[in-house]
Formats: sequence, structure tokens, C-alpha cells
Amino acid sequence: MSSLFKSWRFGIGFLAFVVVGSLLLLAWLRQREREESNRLFHALAQADAEFVRRMNLPRSEKLASDLEQLLGMRIKFSDAGKGKANGDDTLVVRLDDKNDMIFTRKPVASRLSLRDPATRNAFIAFWLVSGIVGWLLARERLKRAQSERLAMLGRVATSLAHDIKNPLASIQLHAQLMTPSDGEDAKALKMIERESEVIAGLVNQWLHLANPLPPKLVRLDVVECVAVVVRNLEAQARHAVVDVENGLVGPIWVMGDAQRLSQAFRNLLVNGFQAMPRGGKLRISGERHENMISLCFADSGPGFSESALARGAELFFTEKEGGMGVGLNIVASIVASHGGQLELQNDPKGGAVILVSLPSLAT
Repeated sequence: MSSLFKSWRFGIGFLAFVVVGSLLLLAWLRQREREESNRLFHALAQADAEFVRRMNLPRSEKLASDLEQLLGMRIKFSDAGKGKANGDDTLVVRLDDKNDMIFTRKPVASRLSLRDPATRNAFIAFWLVSGIVGWLLARERLKRAQSERLAMLGRVATSLAHDIKNPLASIQLHAQLMTPSDGEDAKALKMIERESEVIAGLVNQWLHLANPLPPKLVRLDVVECVAVVVRNLEAQARHAVVDVENGLVGPIWVMGDAQRLSQAFRNLLVNGFQAMPRGGKLRISGERHENMISLCFADSGPGFSESALARGAELFFTEKEGGMGVGLNIVASIVASHGGQLELQNDPKGGAVILVSLPSLAT
């Protein structure tokens, strides 16, 4: 709510800036128009007075009347020094020692209109510059807000990591030291170890989000990496009534960080499970494109909304109830750190499709 209020306040403030700026621009244009009109009025009056002076024309009412019809302004002759100007619309020009020539024009009405190219271009330029400035300010606000949230997240993640890792290490150590008495105990211990690794992965995920480090790249088989993640999530898939079809055939070698890539693949699979609350099918396939491998994770859920397609990997964006909007952002960050790309799509037949493209090595 606070963020929404701040966005509305920024929008209203920027709109007020554009309105006030437009009014000031209009006032400036009108001032320039007035100054130009005065300049032309003075030039025309001076030229007309010079013509009367050079031709030594009689200073008569008839001449004044003829000049009025010709110039479209009121003209009057008066004794020198007796004529008085009345604002910008009246001008007194000295003809000689005996006479002044008084020019009075009609009140000048503004001709400013958006139909006028110069006026229109001035407003378009102002609005365009205002739009660019507004976009830059909004982007800077978003970056600052995200930096503040990441800083807060970093403090929380560091604190949680310290509070969780110590008891987690103790649980893992005791699970490894215990000797199972039968098959059921062995399965239980195996599950404890596996779930402990999941918790450790989640802690590392938050730490990675708060302080991402470059991956430790080694030559690895991405097909085997995916297969290990699928095996570790078998129990979760059964519980979600999701049939995982892993169609990857390897080996496919890449330069990658096994822990980071496993974390990314786990996030994609878990997101797929959660997108199908009533069960479904999740298919994993791959295609080679020259020196790239494209891994496809396709589920039979409802697919992505338009907002999710545009903002799905954006930090803290989520349409999932109870979600925090970090999973896909972490996946995108991990994939990008490996020189790859993450792409969200919808299958025309239904369901969401996530493509992970990674540079591959020669076999």
C-alpha cells in the first residue's frame, strides 16, 4: 500500500509538473508573440513616419485618414511634445520640431494555436522532454527502491543463514552418524539428509539473492545435473501428483557451476509442481542449436498471464498466493551468469513453457 501510494504521489507530482510547465511555456510564447508584435508595430510606424518626413507631406487629417486605411491603424498628427503614449498600443514618433505623429493600433489578440507549426512543435518538444525525464526519474526510483529492498533482504538473509545453518549442520551430522536398524530407518535417514540439503539450498538461494557471486565453472554434463534434481524431487512430485517426463539424452557438456545450475533447475521444477495444484504432467526436453543447448520445461498448468510473461523474472513480482517473487529472478540470474538466457512462453495447446539456453561444449 505504501509503495502504491508513493507511485500515485509521484505520478500526480509529475503530472502537476507537466501542467505547470505547459502553462509557463504558453506564457513565454505569448510574451514572445507580444514582443514580436511590438517590434513590427514600431518598425511599421517608424517607416511610415520616415516616409511622411522625406516626402514632406502635409500633416493633415486627410493624409492621416488615408494612412489609416492603408496601414489598418489609427493615425493622428499633433503638435510636438503634446502627444502621449498609452501603453504598448500607442506610439508617438517625432516628425520635426513642430509635429508628432501618433500611431494607435487595435488591441493585439493572441494567435497562438496548436495548428501553428511553431507552437505545436514547441509543445511537442516540451512534452517529449518531460516524458523522457519522467521515465528516467521513474526508472531511478525503481532502482533505488529495489536497492533498498535488496539491502534489507541481505541483512535478513545473513541473519537467517547464521541462525539456520548451525542447527542444520548438527542435524546433518547426527543423521550421518546414526546407524539404521532396518530399511524403514534407512529411508527415514535418507529423507532427513535429502530435506536438509533442500533447506541448505534455500538458505544459499537467499544468500545468492542478497550477494550474488560469480559461478565456479567446471566441465559438467547438464543432462546428469537435471537427472539428479529430478531424482531428489521424486517424493515431492508424487505428493503433488505430477508425472515428470525427463526426455533429455546425454551427455551434453557445458561449463557450469553444478550447485547453481541444480538450484535453478530445482526452482523451475518446484514452480511447475505449484502451477498444477490438481496434478498434471511436466515434460523436460532439449534441443541443440549450433553451440547452444536449449532446455525446455513445459507443464500442463494454466500457463502464464500476460503480466507474468512480461514481468515473470522481475524481482518480487509474483501472482502466486504466498509467493515472494524471487524464484524465477534467481533462475534468470544464474542462467545469465553462465552466459545463457531465460525465456517464458505459453504453449498454444495449454500450459507454461520455460526455455533455458546455455552455451554448450563440443562432445
